Amino acid sequence: MINIVIPMKDPLTSKQRLSSIFDQKERHDFALALFQRTLVFFQKNFTKHHVLVVTNSQKISLLSKRFGASVLLENKTGLSHAINVAAQWSVQQNFTSQLVIPADIAQLDANELKLLLQQDITQPSVIICPSQDNGTNALLTSPPDIIEFCYGRNSAKAHQQQAYDKAVQCRQLLLDKLSVDIDFPVDLQSVITTSQISNILKKIA
Repeated sequence: MINIVIPMKDPLTSKQRLSSIFDQKERHDFALALFQRTLVFFQKNFTKHHVLVVTNSQKISLLSKRFGASVLLENKTGLSHAINVAAQWSVQQNFTSQLVIPADIAQLDANELKLLLQQDITQPSVIICPSQDNGTNALLTSPPDIIEFCYGRNSAKAHQQQAYDKAVQCRQLLLDKLSVDIDFPVDLQSVITTSQISNILKKIA
């Protein structure tokens, strides 16, 4: 049984790296729209899987519940800490695996996610879907807390090393669309058109 975890911090402090093209309200609205799009994607395509949102925002908490997701409020800073706490929650709720997916994937693809979720999951194991810059855009751990999470620069390699250090089976799964998240202006320019950005923002207007 897999718990899908979506980390989402307060949209007021999200997407700071887009400050050269978006003002604060636009960054807030864009981050919120991407998150809502992610919730809709899982609600539509993966109804059999449980979704947990880990956040420090009451606004995000209320929105998540509207889409049927569970919520774990965590006020301490740092993505790694948030996912470690989520993994503890997953274990307590008797989930055998945890899949972490960020809320800012440029183009979510149901077939790619199905391929990931249909992997032969042995216990224990770690499956990493790296981003183009060697970050971690999806991380499937079985059991959920089998490694310490270490998000940041070159986190795909760091998570792989965590698994190796614990003699845990680990493999990378390269998925084209899942490898692209939106952190910098160049990410927008390469994968999302101006009209698509407008459509995303209109959905929460």
